[in-house]
Amino acid sequence: MIQFINVSKAYKEHNVIENINLEINKGELVVLIGPSGCGKTTILKMINRLIEPSDGQIKINGTDIEAQDPIELRRNIGYVIQQTGLFIHMTVRENIEIIPRLAKMPVSEIVDRTVKLMETVGLPEEFLDRYPNHLSGGQQQRVGVARAFAMNPDIILMDEPFSALDPLTRSQLQDELVSLQSKLHKTIVFVTHDMDEAVKIADRICILQGGRILQYDTPENILKNPAHGFVSEFVGSKRIWSSPQLICAKDIMITSPKTTYPYVPMFKGLEKMRIDKVDSLIVIDEDNHLLGIVRARSILNSADKSLPVETVMTPARVTADTEENIVSLLEKINGLNISNIPVTDRDNRLAGLITNSSLVTTMSHQFIGVKGGAGA
Repeated sequence: MIQFINVSKAYKEHNVIENINLEINKGELVVLIGPSGCGKTTILKMINRLIEPSDGQIKINGTDIEAQDPIELRRNIGYVIQQTGLFIHMTVRENIEIIPRLAKMPVSEIVDRTVKLMETVGLPEEFLDRYPNHLSGGQQQRVGVARAFAMNPDIILMDEPFSALDPLTRSQLQDELVSLQSKLHKTIVFVTHDMDEAVKIADRICILQGGRILQYDTPENILKNPAHGFVSEFVGSKRIWSSPQLICAKDIMITSPKTTYPYVPMFKGLEKMRIDKVDSLIVIDEDNHLLGIVRARSILNSADKSLPVETVMTPARVTADTEENIVSLLEKINGLNISNIPVTDRDNRLAGLITNSSLVTTMSHQFIGVKGGAGA
């Protein structure tokens, strides 16, 4: 959808952007983030040619934007900025309709679309005849979003649109943006300096420093596997705990749980538990499919321990998917008062095991520093 190919931007001898290559897919919400002066807003403004690159190419749907009329290009790209950019001498309706009217869209279509946009951004229709200074900051920003969508563009650029708002309003607008994107699937490029905001809304995050891309990946991978020392420092070692839904079963499970086959005699199963210092074994078939669980107390209560373990095996009360998050796992363990949960793939093959101890170890990481305690 949007391609940066060896793009650089310099002012005199100062390089703001240095030879970046970046591809933003259709329907993605991509966040550009980094410290002040890293080049994130420059990259954003190059997409609609408010800033021209010094070198390289920028393509939209395979076409070099240099070959397009900049006015026409901008009319077909929505743009939302920090201070809304609303014209204070115009009503809300006039602000939203200004570009469609310049584009000479049919008046009836403009009117209908304006009403629908107000509904989409959660504002009452009666606000259309008010002026921006009669609205709260959050309401003004909603109008700004509505105006950006007025031409039904495929691409929306958002330059720190929520940064001037109070925390509650900001959080509400973030939620509404995520909801809106799930319905409309626009290609959104969003600039912020707030990592919490980035993780909350992004499909992918591009972390920049000194005009270079340090890591471009999903929020999950950036939080779990920072590719650079600066990224790790910028993200923060414990930021994953502000988004526990990104911690999945596959990240914390025991990958080699103690298992047995259904035909193994109970006395051998009990001996295996003793050697491995566990009180239960997961029963699987030859193809690693989960069959059930056999517990030491069940074997001890059996009169004939030469019988196969399947005799006293019980089905797993609950299982987890490898992508299931830690919040859901904790709810299952607490709700069912169980000590472990087998993790299976979509074909019911055993992938691992979540235990109380593995959860405790994981949860403790948010309180214990990753660098260890003080020296002697």
